[in-house]
Amino acid sequence: MLKALMPVGVYSIGVMFKKESFRGETMANMMSISFGVAIAAYGEAKFDAWGVTLQLGAVAFEATRLVMIQILLTIIPCCLVFLSIPWMIVEYPILRDPSNFHLDWFIFGTNSVSAFALNFAVFLLVGKTSALTMNVAGVDKDWLLIAFSWSVIKDTVTLINLFGYGLAFVGVGLRSL
Repeated sequence: MLKALMPVGVYSIGVMFKKESFRGETMANMMSISFGVAIAAYGEAKFDAWGVTLQLGAVAFEATRLVMIQILLTIIPCCLVFLSIPWMIVEYPILRDPSNFHLDWFIFGTNSVSAFALNFAVFLLVGKTSALTMNVAGVDKDWLLIAFSWSVIKDTVTLINLFGYGLAFVGVGLRSL
């Protein structure tokens, strides 16, 4: 459930790096998500403070990464030009020498196309909207995972958890409007 804090982290870091503008209604919305997640985490049957600390650190680093992607999108064409020159001098000759390098084109090709498509989709979404929009949309996946673990795996969910989930859900739903 702590992954639902990702929109809060992205918004906060986006405001810090001036990629998002501070708005009172958005901050109130983010606070309701935070409050709901805090209640859900507090009501966790197997609460572990170290695990919560690690997860919060992961949220902070991932939010920073996404905001940095949004910033870097403005300089990508310039980076491509400048990095192409050293690549042609250093890497390309190694790739052309068959004694140094064996390539399984099918595996390399399918992995490359998949990775490119995923990164391209993320860049398009972040470039056309924002990192915050991407994370708000991703919270639905986290709730489906929670519902799956509760209904299929029979993981313990307390009433406090459900209240916190519901409060965070309302906050994300209001953000999506």
